[in-house]
Amino acid sequence: MKNKEWKSYSLLISPTVIFVIFLQFYPLAYSFYISFQEWALTSSQLPQGFNYLKNYNDILNDSVFHRAVKNSLVITITSVFFQIVLGVILAYLTIGSTWTIRCIRTILILPMVIAPVAAGTLWRMLFNSRSGLINNLLNKVGIVGPEWLSDQTWAVISVIILDIWQATPFVLLVVVAGISSIPKDFQESASIDGASRFQIFLRIDLPILVPLLLIVFLFRFMDSLLNMDSVYSLTFGGPGYGTYTLTFYIYTLGLRNFNFGDASAASWIFMFFSIMFISLIFYLQKKYEN
Repeated sequence: MKNKEWKSYSLLISPTVIFVIFLQFYPLAYSFYISFQEWALTSSQLPQGFNYLKNYNDILNDSVFHRAVKNSLVITITSVFFQIVLGVILAYLTIGSTWTIRCIRTILILPMVIAPVAAGTLWRMLFNSRSGLINNLLNKVGIVGPEWLSDQTWAVISVIILDIWQATPFVLLVVVAGISSIPKDFQESASIDGASRFQIFLRIDLPILVPLLLIVFLFRFMDSLLNMDSVYSLTFGGPGYGTYTLTFYIYTLGLRNFNFGDASAASWIFMFFSIMFISLIFYLQKKYEN
């Protein structure tokens, strides 16, 4: 009977499974095929034939790609570090169930629900070196505000600030949930033994939260790497190639230059390193749990 039921269920869900597999894997397979093709839409509507590893070689030797990799790593590592640190601090400051605490948490998570393009547009106005609110406030206290979006270094810092502002609430919510799941007996016993609040955090809370923080780090690292909306709306990759990231670089190749072969090759290089990084995080998490 169970065997017959399993066959019936398999028959019923097979169309959906086939559709999902086709929807997921066909674009991947086709992009892999295109990555070995000579195809620029400006010269031909169809692929012009195999060029073997030429696209990959062009991408790996492209100075703009090197700049995009550097910018992506700097922006992602810096922003994710501050997101986790600030998220943990804010989580401990807003832990509780009083009406005031709940209101504060609600206000703090508002940046997370704003669309990235809208957030980028908002911060572009705030970062305006002449009429922006930030430089006006700095001028009132005697500080000359920087050229936020005209200088390459400050433009990268602007993208980092925007990413921190928008993604820290996610870390806050996850860490608050993690703290709430820690048995109170551990903390009360340590407090009775004379441990300070910082010692309780360091010796009890943090070791319990580490697996959760690794997952948060994974999600935030990948999301920050994949984020293009903020760069698009805040700096559009400028000034020059100053804030080009990997995703914006791939977007430029494929949807602005219409070079589908190079764009596909860059995407697969990006995917390869992403898979390696995800595997490393899962390995570290499993090693820590063991």
